[in-house]
Amino acid sequence: MAKHVSADQVEVARNVDLIDYLERKGEPLKKEGRYYRHQVHDSLVFKDQMYAWNSRDEKGNGVINFAKMFYGMSFPEAVLDLNSQDYKLKSKVQEQKPKEPYQYPSHYEVNDRTKAKDYLTNERNIHPKIINWLESKDLIAQDKLGNVVFKWKHQGEIVGSDRQGTSPMKDGRIFKGIDRNSHGSAGFSVDIGKPNSIHLFESPIDALSYWSIKKEKLQNTRLVSMSGLKRQTMIDEIKRIGKEGYKVKKITFCTDNDKAGREFANKYHDLISNNLSSLDLPKRNDWNEELMNNSYFVNMNFKQNNFPRNR
Repeated sequence: MAKHVSADQVEVARNVDLIDYLERKGEPLKKEGRYYRHQVHDSLVFKDQMYAWNSRDEKGNGVINFAKMFYGMSFPEAVLDLNSQDYKLKSKVQEQKPKEPYQYPSHYEVNDRTKAKDYLTNERNIHPKIINWLESKDLIAQDKLGNVVFKWKHQGEIVGSDRQGTSPMKDGRIFKGIDRNSHGSAGFSVDIGKPNSIHLFESPIDALSYWSIKKEKLQNTRLVSMSGLKRQTMIDEIKRIGKEGYKVKKITFCTDNDKAGREFANKYHDLISNNLSSLDLPKRNDWNEELMNNSYFVNMNFKQNNFPRNR
């Protein structure tokens, strides 16, 4: 095992272009707008020198850090590996370029939302009254490609969006994406009453599935999708509720019931006082699977007073 590297070797390693390094390592990447997505680990995305492995709550900056995280290398091993070939160097202009503000691409939105609503109600079994309410509050839409758009709103302003495909692509996968320049720690959220608690999910569909199942019990809470497992989204939502004049009395982790979801939920549940946090994980893999495999959605008696008022 390497124990020593020179300052010059470290400097070279730090300036290696992350995408070039990955491609020459043989990692299967696909470009999606300004991002690259790993084709085996599809929650692992890259932009410039940054990476985020959302399903594992791993994110960082720089090719050395990535080599240590992904390949299990020590610091000296990563530096030597990055010096072993004539890798492309990152662009200093690109590195210093400020992030553009998010602008919702309204010109992609269509008036006919039949495909989006049909997918959510018939394919995912979300309660139709929930879908109609979200549409009336302009929290969901349909784009020209037939994708469902889940709008991230902060005090009426759209700060980002998830997009969910409604039919398979050529490779058989269903498209999932986040709009370019979406707020990094925001997410799709819905207030039920005046929120004094937060329920955290990994996707908008999981949040809406949970609402469909527990429609009679949810009161005065905010359902929040982290679009993965993002600690900063949890922190920022607690701060945002406080700024809006509410106080968070309870945080409920409703992540997927897989290794990454359980680890995330247990980690932060343990860090927060037990009387301030709780776990509510599905018995199956995620909350939509829980909804699909139970008879909850058959009961269509959704009381009108279970719907939140205007935000």
